[in-house]
Amino acid sequence: MKRRCVLVLAAGLLAAVCLPAHAIVLRYAPKVGEVTKHKASMAGRMETEMAGMGSAMRVEMTMGMDYSEKAVSATEETTRVETRLLGGSATMKMNGESHTEGLPTGRMVAEMDRRGRVVRVVEADFGGEEMAQGMAPGSEAFPNWSQFAAFPEGDVEVDESWTDELEIPTGPGGPELKLTFTSRLLALTTFQDRKCAKLRSSFKGPMKFDMSDVNVPGGQGGEGSMEATLQGDMLWYYDYENSVYVYGEGSIGMDMTMSMPMPEGESGSMTTKMVMNIKTTLAK
Repeated sequence: MKRRCVLVLAAGLLAAVCLPAHAIVLRYAPKVGEVTKHKASMAGRMETEMAGMGSAMRVEMTMGMDYSEKAVSATEETTRVETRLLGGSATMKMNGESHTEGLPTGRMVAEMDRRGRVVRVVEADFGGEEMAQGMAPGSEAFPNWSQFAAFPEGDVEVDESWTDELEIPTGPGGPELKLTFTSRLLALTTFQDRKCAKLRSSFKGPMKFDMSDVNVPGGQGGEGSMEATLQGDMLWYYDYENSVYVYGEGSIGMDMTMSMPMPEGESGSMTTKMVMNIKTTLAK
């Protein structure tokens, strides 16, 4: 009898080990009124070459900033999230010289769907019109890079992957930004005392920009065009019980070519390669 009990117990344990991991439905539905604070940092380099010039220009960049996220309202399908940039600093090094500036505060309100995607930018204010025009395309979505790891339609099991496309809103007159990404659920684990889904997401997509669509002082549009490819790889820890991105790290790269008319009537081109390492953490 004892032997039979032992065999039954062993068989049960074996069956439990061999069973596939429980499926989970990942959704973004933060509680309205709750505020989470985060820290973000970026470090990388940018190299630019222009036709007719000598050596390439190389710039090294570092940045640190604090931001908060608050769910201000919700419907059955979306949550309106207010992101506030709380300040920080950025340092640029070029030709042996270093320059540091404080980052302006700012605010963005966007509607997020249940898969964690930005579906509409409602408001964006980053230090006035002049500052907004000087920001890189798509930067109003930063630091919410987590949207590039959008959740799958249905349930997902550990080690299962999914592929999708995202259209990222970049504001009036901004470039088209369509990304194809592949994500994988690496594990369901505990991270910083939270039940988290460990996710890895890789994305890539083209970006086109017609300079004539840009409004510059004086009411005249620019001339020329810009084409770029944005790609990245990110690792995330997502608290699926509270809809909080606890930690993220990875790299973002962009290869850009800009064409513009020259005074002599000949077109000139400028190529830029940028690589940035990114990290976001939940502030305690």
